[in-house]
Amino acid sequence: GNDGWSWDEVLPYFKKAEGNDRLGEPLHSQIGPLRASSIKKTHPLVEAFIKSANQLGVPTTDDFNNLQQEGVGYYQLSTHNGLRCSAAKAYLKPIKSRQNLRIITNAQVSKILFKDRQAVGIEYIQGGSKHQIASQKEIILSAGALQSPQLLQLSGIGPANLLQKFGIPIVHDSPGVGKNLQDHLQYRLIYELNQNISTNVELSSLMGRIKIGLDWLLFRSGPLSIGINQGGLFTKVMPQSKTPDIQFHLATLSADMAGGKVHPFPGFTMSVCQLRPESRGYVEIVSPDPLTPPKMVANYLTTEHDRATSIAAVKFARKIAQTNPLQGLIRREIKPERAESDEDLLEFCRNNGATIFHPTGTCQMGPSQQKDAVLDCELRVRGVGGLRVVDCSAMPTLPSGNTNWPAVMM
Repeated sequence: GNDGWSWDEVLPYFKKAEGNDRLGEPLHSQIGPLRASSIKKTHPLVEAFIKSANQLGVPTTDDFNNLQQEGVGYYQLSTHNGLRCSAAKAYLKPIKSRQNLRIITNAQVSKILFKDRQAVGIEYIQGGSKHQIASQKEIILSAGALQSPQLLQLSGIGPANLLQKFGIPIVHDSPGVGKNLQDHLQYRLIYELNQNISTNVELSSLMGRIKIGLDWLLFRSGPLSIGINQGGLFTKVMPQSKTPDIQFHLATLSADMAGGKVHPFPGFTMSVCQLRPESRGYVEIVSPDPLTPPKMVANYLTTEHDRATSIAAVKFARKIAQTNPLQGLIRREIKPERAESDEDLLEFCRNNGATIFHPTGTCQMGPSQQKDAVLDCELRVRGVGGLRVVDCSAMPTLPSGNTNWPAVMM
């Protein structure tokens, strides 16, 4: 275990960040800078999804972040007045004019500078030139689960054999840097509807797009204010699970790929992911050049448990689609379509699975006796001084949900 990271110890920091428009004490706050907003209008497709899930024993919830996570309902969103409320908007924008704060843009950190194992500054590249900044106290690295380990490796902290391969002087041999990569892999089931209640219909016509624009301009509502995923669901599909092991995102539109052109027919997408995968991957540099992206090997679906959970998740998604009232709105299944056997469904997962961009674990914290622990429980990099890593790479295991708010809490 990691001292200081229990439920009771981290909850105050979640609440310190949160400005919820509807939910309050004891688990939420309405006064924090990072806004959480409720969806203003119900949608007939989401309503049908909720009722079909109810028929299968999943209760309706108005808060996925309460003591009982299992349930189906509308997601709250990190938005305010119809606009995304990012950490930059909540924390950085209000203080960007402070005299003791300097924000450097269009720059990339290339390495951390050390003197006798003490972090003393950083080197960064801007406009093709290298620059250095000295630190007075500590350096906090928050480059994310892919680039925080890359920067540590480029700076001489990582597996010794990897650093030697690229001629990087070893500051500290830390074999865990870049290991333990975890991510949520989602599977997108796509259906064609028999009614024009899909956002596809609005997006496919000029008048529909004008209406969407006016909804946002006049009322700060509609698709532009909420993105595509409105409905959510957490439940258990594996008999040994005591808490939800899968998560759904229901989108009121459909496309061949996330972010692609919507289909010319009314459709929707049910995305489902396994919450606690056992598969582990890694991130490692492929060059000493900091502008060369690192190699990411996710190793999705490499354990029997992950394969079985994914198959069960897709089966449960289909079961929802085959239950009224949602079933009555569906004309046909587009994906997985002809997949029937477990082998077919696993092949569908392999060929269609996509990241939800929740990579974690590559600079994991852990107790001193843990061989691969890169950080201590204070997020300090072991083996050196003056350096912490504060981002999702520090998480030993993947949260059973989205990673944005846990990252802010950290």
